[in-house]
Amino acid sequence: MPAGFGIRTLAYLVDAFLLSFVGGAFPYLVLNTSTTAGPATVGQQVATSGGGSIFVSLIYFVLFWSTIGGGRTLGMRLLGLKVVMEQDLKPPAVMSALLRWIGLWVSFAFCFVGVIWVAFDPRHQGWHDKIAKTLVVRT
Repeated sequence: MPAGFGIRTLAYLVDAFLLSFVGGAFPYLVLNTSTTAGPATVGQQVATSGGGSIFVSLIYFVLFWSTIGGGRTLGMRLLGLKVVMEQDLKPPAVMSALLRWIGLWVSFAFCFVGVIWVAFDPRHQGWHDKIAKTLVVRT
C-alpha cells in the first residue's frame, strides 16, 4: 500500500533533523575552509557549508534508499516506510536512488510542487518517484 503525504513528510522531517546536525558540522570537520590569502569570507563559509550539506544529503539518501540501505532512511525506518521500484517492489539500485535524489531536488526547485504532488496523485508518487519509477510503501 503506497504511503501518503503526511507520513512521508514526517519521515522526511526526521531525516532533515538528523542531517541538519551532520550536514551542518560536516564542512567544519572534513573540509579545509582555510585559505593562504587570509580568513574565508562569510560568503565563502556559507557556500562551503551549503556544499557540505548537499554532499551529506546525497550520500545519506542515495545509500539508504538503495539496496545498500534496504530502501529505508532512518526516518522511514522509524515510521515503517520503504522505497521500492514500481516493477518488482524491491529497493532501487544505487543509480535509481541517485536519479530519485536528483528528482527530489527538481521537485523542490519548482516551489515544492513536485513533492506536494504526492498528496494528490492516486499512487502517492511525487515527481521524484515518477522520474525514478519508485513508490514509497508501508512495511
